[in-house]
Formats: sequence, structure tokens, C-alpha cells
Amino acid sequence: MYQFPRQGGVAPAERGAVTTPASYLSPAPPPPRNGRLYRTQRRGVLAVLALVTVGAICALIAWHIGIKVSYLRGNLFAAGYTIVVSSYVLSRFALAAFYRPPRDVGLEPAVAIVVPAYNEGEAVARTIHACRELDYPGHKLEIVVVNDGSSDDTWQQMIEAAGRYPAGAVRCVDLGSNQGKRAAMAAGIRATTAEILVFVDSDSMPAPDAIRRLVQGFADPNVGAISGLTYVRNAYANTLTRMQATRYYISFQLLKSAESVLGAVTCCSGCFAAYRREAVAPLLERWEHQRFLGVECTYGDDRALTNRVIRAGWTAKYDSRAEAWTDAPDQYGKFFKQQLRWKKSWSREGPLLLGHIWRSRTRALPAVFVQTLAGLLSPVVLLYSLVQPLTHGRFPVVYFVGLYLISGAYALLYRALRDDGLWPYAFLGAFFYITFSPQLLWAILRIRDGKWGTRDTSNPTPTPPRPRAAGRAAEPAVARHA
Repeated sequence: MYQFPRQGGVAPAERGAVTTPASYLSPAPPPPRNGRLYRTQRRGVLAVLALVTVGAICALIAWHIGIKVSYLRGNLFAAGYTIVVSSYVLSRFALAAFYRPPRDVGLEPAVAIVVPAYNEGEAVARTIHACRELDYPGHKLEIVVVNDGSSDDTWQQMIEAAGRYPAGAVRCVDLGSNQGKRAAMAAGIRATTAEILVFVDSDSMPAPDAIRRLVQGFADPNVGAISGLTYVRNAYANTLTRMQATRYYISFQLLKSAESVLGAVTCCSGCFAAYRREAVAPLLERWEHQRFLGVECTYGDDRALTNRVIRAGWTAKYDSRAEAWTDAPDQYGKFFKQQLRWKKSWSREGPLLLGHIWRSRTRALPAVFVQTLAGLLSPVVLLYSLVQPLTHGRFPVVYFVGLYLISGAYALLYRALRDDGLWPYAFLGAFFYITFSPQLLWAILRIRDGKWGTRDTSNPTPTPPRPRAAGRAAEPAVARHA
């Protein structure tokens, strides 16, 4: 059985170790009651102080916006950018304050967990075992694991893991050749008829109660997609994973919370997200074979699927109670390749979302517009700010003080919500992510390149393209294991 960390503390599993109950048979003796009470009170006081400071920073930013608007002069581009972006950041904090997770109404629909896998080896077996231990009625839960033409032992690991459970409990699908994550997801969708489709990455693990919580939002018939909250399991590996862990958490608890209030979560994370079959089925073919600028789309599958669900008129929500854990890149080379792929995805799907959000989710239009505009301008503004001392002889104090304040607000929000010692990395990480924002320019230039960059291409034997019949993929090989 797997152990999962909770928000108040950090378990060994969050550091990447898969543990068993035996690891916890001899826990340390509990501290004296008075000492434990003091520490609990101290944590509470520090959390409150952090929130108060976040409020003070937001008030300071709001005051600065007022000054900029009242005395608009000088460099109008820089002033306008400051006003728009600062207002957007403040709106995230304001909207997130109104966020509430979906209520538990006892909903138990038929659920299929689809796990696409490519060269994951032991990780996919770990994911299968975690999915089998979920607290959900067994007769209402299917697990479909799809092997996307892996060149390592992923298929063997899938077969062995599935073989530990009753016949039909875990279905393994082999595509026969590497066709991409989108094709693997689509094959998993077609292999089941469940009402709710839950996608779990092959290196991710949902918490035991995650599915039960995640499906509650579908009690609202307008909801077509729901994203869960994903933590970084290997957060303590090094500085890079620590920064990613805090970035993940802030992105979910602040940005997705704000988007959820508007009913338009722009990207339901592939690590752990659910979709209503009724919302996905009509657009499955167009999503699977999406083309952009004349080439087939092979990345950005999750953002593209969420985008199309919103475009069809469905609401996309976020549930902070439905938790999962995933592995983050612990090497800078893999990390930058992953970020390049994500930026290419955003560069394609961001403008596409903006093209229909005005009618599909009108109240989210201002936020999506500012988010898209600010995202595209961010690398330009950063480069301009860095060369400004050389070209204009003055240092852009306001720009960098603004970054400092916003980074501080992120870090303090993290500290208020989690007491795991990582909050300084939220501050450091904000600057870290900003420094390589010019990568977006390279991503736009490479937008037609379908390479993932993080996939193993060492297999010397190229896999043939899959055969097609009447516009659909040939049926993949499916194995049921006892």
C-alpha cells in the first residue's frame, strides 16, 4: 500500500520513495502534548501573518496601479504593461479568495482511468498499483493502460502489474508502434464506455480518495472537465525540483482556483484530470487528428482537449481536494526541453482559446485576453528591461520591484497554505521562471516541430506509422490479464 503526504506535512513518498506500511511500524514517540500544541499554534500564527503580508503586498500593488492610472505619462508602453499585468495578478488573488471546491454529494458514476505510457518501465507499474488501491467501488472503476510503442520494458511491466489482479481489473492496450500520447489517450477512451474518463500520467499516482473527490463536480450537468491538484513527488531531490514543486502548487491553488471561479480552467493537467464522456466523444476525432500550420499536433494534448471542451460550451473546473503526485524533471536539460514543449503548446492553444472564449465563456474573456497578451509580451519586456540601462541610462526600478513583490506574494501564499519548508523556493522559482521566459520566442519559431524533446529516441529501429481505415486508427491489440 502506498503512503501519501498530506498538506500539513511531508511523507517519504513525496520524496520519491514508494513505501509500505512496514516503513511506519515504529514511529517516533509523539511530542509532549503542550509542545505539540505550541507548535500547532505557532504554525497557525505564522500562516496568518503570511496571509496578512500577502494582503499588504496586494494593497501596495493596487495603490501603485492607481498612481500609474492617475499620472499616466512618460513611457506609455511600460506604464500600460505594468497596469494591465498588475491588475491581472491582483485579480487572481481576488478570485482565488472566492474559490470553493465542489461539494461532496455522494456521486459515484462509472469511471475509467486511462494511463498512456511510453518508456516508463517501473513507473507505470507503480501507477497501476496506486490506481488499484483507490477508494472507489470496484464494479464502477476500470483501469486502461496504453503502451505507446515503448522501446524499453514498459509493456512487460504493464503485463506483470496487471497480472496481480483479477481478470478484467486492468486492461492493457498495445498500440504496436509509437504514435504519440494523443493517440494513446484516444485508444484508451475507445477501449471503455465509462461515463467519466480520468487521465493519469504514467509517472503519476492519485491519492486513495482522489477519484471519489474528483467526480463530485460532475453533479453539475454543465461541467465537462475537472482538474485535480498535483504535487511533485520528488520535490526534495534538488533545488530544481523544489522550485517546480512550489510552482506547481501556486499554479493550482492560485491560478486554477481563479480560473475555476470563472468556469474556465484553461488546462486540465494531464497528470490527473477527468472529463465527461459526453463532452469528449463528439470532438474526439478532431482532437486526435488536430493540425496546425499544416502539421499534425503531437504535443499539448491536455491543453488542446480542455480548449475544445470549453469551446463546445462546457464548464472546466478545479478540485483542490482531489490530489495526485507526479515526478518532475530533476535535470536542467530535461526541464528546459519540457518547458519548450509546454511553451509551444501554449503558443498554439492560447490564441485559439482567445478566438472563441468571447462566446464560449464570456466572463473569462478579460482574464484570457490579458493572460495571452502578457504572456506573449513577457520575454520582450524582460529583454527591454535588461537593455534599458544601456540604451536609456536608467535602471527599470519599478519593473524589478514589481517582480520582487509578486514573487514575495507567491512565496508567502505558499507558506500560508503549506508548512513544508519549501516556501523560499517559491520566491526563488518565480525569478527563475521569469529569467528564461525568452524561451517563448524560440518556442514560437519551433511551433511546427512536433518533437517532444524529452522522449527517448535511442531505439534504432523506427516504428511504422499506424494503418488507418476510413479515417480511424486500426484497432490496437488489447490484452486482459488475470
